Order: sequence, then C-alpha cells, then structure tokens
Amino acid sequence: MAWHQRIAATAALGISLAVAPVRAQDDMALRTAEQVGTTLYQIDRAARIAAKEGDRSRVFRRDDRVQGWVAEVLPDAIRIIYVGSGNGVPVGLYRVAVDRAGKVVDGIERLDAEPLPAQLAVQHIVGGRARGVERTICSNEVETVVLPQAEAWRAYVLPRAAFPDVYLLGGSYRLGFSGSGEGPTAVEALASECVIVQNRPGSGALLFAEDQALHPNELHVYISRLAGKPLYVTTTPNGRTWLIQDGRIHSVEAVPAGAG
Repeated sequence: MAWHQRIAATAALGISLAVAPVRAQDDMALRTAEQVGTTLYQIDRAARIAAKEGDRSRVFRRDDRVQGWVAEVLPDAIRIIYVGSGNGVPVGLYRVAVDRAGKVVDGIERLDAEPLPAQLAVQHIVGGRARGVERTICSNEVETVVLPQAEAWRAYVLPRAAFPDVYLLGGSYRLGFSGSGEGPTAVEALASECVIVQNRPGSGALLFAEDQALHPNELHVYISRLAGKPLYVTTTPNGRTWLIQDGRIHSVEAVPAGAG
C-alpha cells in the first residue's frame, strides 16, 4: 500500500510541476495582452486626435501628397507623422504630438518633406503591406497600427464600424514582419468572422463570447479601452469568464446579473 501511495504522490507532484509553467505562460500572455492592447489604444487615439487637428487645417485638407501616417512613441507623448513620397522614399509632411492622456501638446506642424528616419520608414512600408494582405473584410474602413517587436514588427489591422454603438472585432488581424519589413511572416485573426460587440446606451459594461481562444487577447483590451467601459469575455472552449477593466485582465466567476 505504501508504494502505491508513493507512486500517487509522485504522479501528483509531476502534474503540479507541469501545470505551474503552463499557468506562468498564461499569466505572461495576459500581461502582454494588457500592455499591447493599451499601446494600440494610445496610438489609435493619438491618430484620431491628429486627424481632427488636420481637419482644422485647410492646407492639410487640400494636400493630396499625404499617403498615411506613422507613430513615433516618446516617453511622454505620441507623435503622429503624416507621410508622403519624395524621390521614391517616405518623407514626413506634417506632425502632431499627443500626450498619454490624449491631449494635443503640439498642434499640426508642416515639415520640410525630409526622408523619414530608417525605423519610421520601415514602419510606413510595413503598414502598407499589412493593408494589402488577403483577409476577411468586415469594414471598408480600417486603421493599421505597427509596433516594433524585438528585431521584427507586428502590424495590427483594425476595422472601423459604421455605427458608433458597435465595435468590430471580426476582421482584426495581427501580422508579423521581419525587421527589414519583409513579409508577412505570420497572419493571425484576432476574432472569428465579423463578430461585433454592442455598446448599448446606459450599459455599465460590454459583453463578448469568444468561441476560439482560451483567454482574452490584446484586441479585447483595446476594445475595452476604446469604449471606456469594462468588458466581460467568456471563452467558450474552456467555459471561463474574464473581466477587462482599466487595461487589466482578471479571471472572474461569472458575468454579474445586469451587466451589459
């Protein structure tokens, strides 16, 4: 009997040791999703604010050289640089700086059409290639946010909904590119088909059922930040419920009655 107990104890110990690294990996994935989702939101918000600044400038509105924008992330602000082409290379045309709270700190400024620094030039190229990747189309309007990742790049294609009370998750993609901008090296859908989150007037939270993943990803954090509301995500493959609030992901028992 004693040796049976020793075998059982050893087996249980082996299982617990195997589970611990998995839990650590899951926790690391959640913390990464929080960080990336918040960064996506801050850059996207800065781009929206910069676009409004540009709309106030008659010169900017009439400048058909503008092909897109890149983001220069500084310690205390995000600088949105509008890009054109000069002699076959990306050049900066205008820029706007927005602080981490979403306040314009430097209004729209016209630049001398100098070539972009190398990293920003590659960011611009990656953004253009990301928009051209074959994918599920859920909206005619998308925004592309490009982030550095170690010695490579990640591009996020984020569709815009046509109505203010709807957030599109379907059609959102994470794409990998090499450090020189070649690729994509990876294409991952962040949600299935053209699923949405409804933002009902007066609701205290958003609700979403994720039918593929085992835990929330950066898109869910981004959507919660964008809506300015908590988001409850139920991951149906494992039956778990998660609360995303203020950029943090928490495991919870269930969605409270009346939420959403």
